Amino acid sequence: MEIKKLKIKDYETENNLFLAPMAGYTDFAVRSLFLSVGAGLAFTELISAKGLEYNVNGSKKLLYSEDYSKTAAQLFGHEEYYLRAAMESEILKDYRICDINMGCPVPKICKNGDGSALLADGRKAEKIIKECVKSGKIITVKIRTGIKEGDDVAEEFAKIAEGSGASLITVHGRVREKYYSGEPDYNAIAKAKKAVKIPVIANGGIFTEEDADKMINETGADGIMLARGALSDVFLFEKLQGVKPDFDKKTFIFTQLDKQSERFGEKFTAVAFRKFVPYYFKNAENAKEHRIRLMQTTSVEEIKDIINEIL
Repeated sequence: MEIKKLKIKDYETENNLFLAPMAGYTDFAVRSLFLSVGAGLAFTELISAKGLEYNVNGSKKLLYSEDYSKTAAQLFGHEEYYLRAAMESEILKDYRICDINMGCPVPKICKNGDGSALLADGRKAEKIIKECVKSGKIITVKIRTGIKEGDDVAEEFAKIAEGSGASLITVHGRVREKYYSGEPDYNAIAKAKKAVKIPVIANGGIFTEEDADKMINETGADGIMLARGALSDVFLFEKLQGVKPDFDKKTFIFTQLDKQSERFGEKFTAVAFRKFVPYYFKNAENAKEHRIRLMQTTSVEEIKDIINEIL
């Protein structure tokens, strides 16, 4: 695929390879590391706009970043008042770009009318985007191709987003009921791309350089967003750019652990790291045995000792 800079309103990215917002994964440490290995823009975990108003479950902590200039804040909600208020709040003052999540398929998000539930209400989505644009932030939107199999709302929503003042739209090429499985709907993304002049980013099912090439060739998208593919191959961003990594996978993981433990504490870091284990060590020799051991640790140093045996 062609690597190029992208203009998002008056903001220019270093390249067109983005790190997706992944709940429970893309904290400040992970974002910082992927930016250091080639991501052009990184997104925070999805954060409740209403939760920021009341600091529910420490929502504000999720917004800490080591590089705000290359990070976008992703918010979810269905009440435009709270979304705009969050974007205009002091806690988001360092963020130039705010992304509205209209694609999360998780039931606890959708049952409240948030995330991909908004794909059933174009007028509501339009109202939300227009109100958020008034905040003065650069507004982007992330959607799916629909809610159930057979839906194809990406083209319609791309037009809504552009017409409402959004400066970029990301299309995850699957319907909500598919979650993260199945072949992406390349045609739906392609139609969205053809329908608007703002940049369209393609997301879903990109794990290799071949996957990235296919996504761009099939859709004509302006760039791609990596999610599980980046976790499975932490140097995929650099591979896509033909760049040789400056450090190895062990250094990547150890740096992540050190950053997280310094900010969140050792026990929290050790437990949280368990989510990364299936991705980081999928193809390691004696992978099952090592995964079992890593899933039982409560010490960062013990994790490092095991990793030293693996890598």
